[in-house]
Formats: sequence, C-alpha cells, structure tokens
Amino acid sequence: MYANRINRKVAALLLAVSMLAVIPMDGALAQTAPIPAGYDLFATDPAETHFFMQIPAGFFGPGSDPFEGVVDFAGVRLETFMGFPVGDADTIVQRMAPANPAPSDTVPIEIVALSLRSVQPIYVTYPTTGESWDVDVDLSSSQPSVGQMTIHQEGTFDSQLQVVPRFTFTRLDDGTTRILDGAELPPVIFEANSFWDIHCVLPALAVPGLNDGFCPGFDGGKILTLEQALFAQHGVWPAQPALEHFECYNLETKPFAARNVQLTDQFGTRDAQVTERLQLCNPVRKRNEPFSNRRAHLVCYTTSGPSLQIPVTVRNQFGSQQLMVEEPTRLCVPSRKRELDATLKRITAPIDHFQCYSVEPLTPLYRQGQLRRVKLRDQFHTQRGVRVGAPRQLCAPVDKNGSRIEHPVAHLVCYEINGPRVDIDVVVKNQFERAKLVAIRPQLLCVPSAKVVLPH
Repeated sequence: MYANRINRKVAALLLAVSMLAVIPMDGALAQTAPIPAGYDLFATDPAETHFFMQIPAGFFGPGSDPFEGVVDFAGVRLETFMGFPVGDADTIVQRMAPANPAPSDTVPIEIVALSLRSVQPIYVTYPTTGESWDVDVDLSSSQPSVGQMTIHQEGTFDSQLQVVPRFTFTRLDDGTTRILDGAELPPVIFEANSFWDIHCVLPALAVPGLNDGFCPGFDGGKILTLEQALFAQHGVWPAQPALEHFECYNLETKPFAARNVQLTDQFGTRDAQVTERLQLCNPVRKRNEPFSNRRAHLVCYTTSGPSLQIPVTVRNQFGSQQLMVEEPTRLCVPSRKRELDATLKRITAPIDHFQCYSVEPLTPLYRQGQLRRVKLRDQFHTQRGVRVGAPRQLCAPVDKNGSRIEHPVAHLVCYEINGPRVDIDVVVKNQFERAKLVAIRPQLLCVPSAKVVLPH
C-alpha cells in the first residue's frame, strides 16, 4: 500500500492533530465540584497549524511525482454536533466519564469530530504537467482516536491521546479523490496539558447539555494552545459563536465628528484618524445557512494608512486565493441597529472590531467548479441571487484603544456585489455614536475566512 512507502518518522508527524500543550499558570483557582461527562469544543488557528507532508510517487495517479512540503491547515466549521449548534468548532473531544477532581481524577477521552482543510491546494507534478489538490483531514473510520485525561482541582489537566486521522485529497479539476487512512500508519500517542475552568462563558461558547461543567483552554479568557512536533504544529482556541456573513450597504452622507484611535492587529500598531461613515453591514443568510448572531452589525468608518504589501492566502466557503494586502481603508465597529419603528436589541454574542485593508488578487480563486450566483437574505430584503465579484477588502480583528480581541482567527474577505436600492432609515449605536442613517445600496459581501501570511 502507498502508506507502507511513507517514511515512518514523517508519517508520525502527519498524525499531529490533537489537544494542545501549554504550561499551567501559577495561582489557578481550585475547582472541586464534580464534572459531568461531556464534550470539549475547539476552533483551529490556521496561522499556527501546519504539517510537513511526504507522499510517495504514484499516490495521486500513474506517473505522479513524490510530494513533499509544509501544508497549512484551517478549520472547517462543523455547524452542528448531536443536534446542537457548536459555533465555529472544528474539533470535538469527548470526556467519556464524570470526574471528581479532589485532588485529581482520570477519565477516558476520544476525539469524536475533526474537520480541517488545507489553506491552499497542494500542487502535484507529473513529468510534463501538474494539478492542484485540496487536502481535508477528518477521523479514521476504522480505528478510534482514544486516550485519557487527568483533571486537577487547581485548574489544569493532562491528557494522553492517540490520534488516527484520515487524509482526503481532492483534485480541483474533476473532484477525483485519494484517501490516506491513519489506521494504515504507525500509531502515535500525544501528551498535553492545559488550563480549564468550571464553565464556558463568552467569548468561549457554552452549549448547555454538551459542554457543561468543564471548559478547557479557558481561564476567564480564551487561551491559544499549541501542540508541536519536529515538522508539525496544531493550534486551537476554545470555540465561540460563529461569525456571520455580512452584506454591506453604502450610506447617505451625513456629518460625523472625526476622532483618533490606536489600532493593533496582526499587521502592527498605528495611530489612525477615523474621518467619516462609510457602510452599514448587516448579518446575512447565504444559501439558507442558519443565523447564530443576527443582532451583531458592523458600521464601517473611513481610515487611512501606509500600504503594507504583505501577501496572504485566504480560505473560505468560496475557495482559496492569494491576495496582496495593501493600505488600510476602514474600521468596522460592532453596532446595534434598528429600523425607526423598532427597538435597539442587545448583542448577545460580542464580535470584534475589524480593520479592513484593500487587496489585489495574486492568483485566481482555487475551487471546484465556477463561483456563480449565491442567494442572500438579510433584514432589508428577501432572498435574491447575486453574482460575486472580485475580492476588495481583507478585514482583520483589531484591538481598538486597548479593547480585547475576542477571536483572532476570524477574518472577513469582502467581495463586490450589486443589488437594488433600498433607501432604508435606521438607527445605530456603537462606541462612537448613536445616529440615524440611511442605507442606500449593497456593495460588498463579507465572508468569514481563514488567513495565513505568506513568506515575503
């Protein structure tokens, strides 16, 4: 079999998908209440997740050359698990028995859901040609990924887990697949330790009946944890409510008092002036996908700054593409919104501020099939089909004047769209203002996206 021709050491590295390792924090509060059996929900950080892959000649088809290289992976949202909405979770670990951490207790665990995808396709060569393949990672169907977890009352835990993934390679040209099952490879046991709290609270996702009584990777704030091997790394955060798609409308020009802010995101820190209102962005349903946070809107304001010229790869539901990140153009602020005859309702799950940058495509959009029309429905219109155009903005979560970033993984890529005038009067309220605005016409569709900075 092809798996038998893969170097055993590198094959072990392919299996580095599991709970993540950190050093326990001093002074953690003691937790002594019994912990019910349950499920732990995680979201993968693509900036911290990559594997060195080595695939032998002939695996992808007669005459295919060996493939060797580092592949970045992002999480693909599971959406639901056992009938529960699970936010942006892509990895779920089951604690299979209750625990009584006084002072510690050990329970069996199993990874019961895993959903990762390569941030960009791998390129497989032949003597005279080449082809692009997406790589998906889930769990082996023939062997479970099991282990044990020891939970300590001071707020830490240790785990040992054998992970058995399945790698599915899909050729973009025609959908042909090749599968490499981890059950065919040497088993690997991983050890990890991290923090836990007695319950998940925002910004970590609480799902009553699923993750009661135990919240790993959380100590009042979400903690990035890393598992590392010689040629592999996997980073995760506790899951949170999923970020919505947004449909952004230009606004009727009205006076706005300019102000100065300090902005810090993954590209750096700068002082910026916010000069005018630009757009109102509504949560939007795309292709009848469910809402999870329909009250959280964005109002975007004009900013400026120097061009970054940083190349990135982005991955979302439309596919994968390389973009050049250029100058900052707008700051999008979480906002409550109502029409004039309604009341302002509280945002139930907070979202981040976003610093948006203009972008230029460096590659075509890599995907299976053509990107055609998508169906959208928001609070201003019933469902309609729109044609998605070129990417225009990459929006990164940003710390404004020292505010906490709720989820550094969740980016937005905004694409051109067209639509009819709506001319709807609304009231918005955010950290800058409470104002009456007029939304005119849709201009952008902003899609939750994974992002990885390319070497430059």
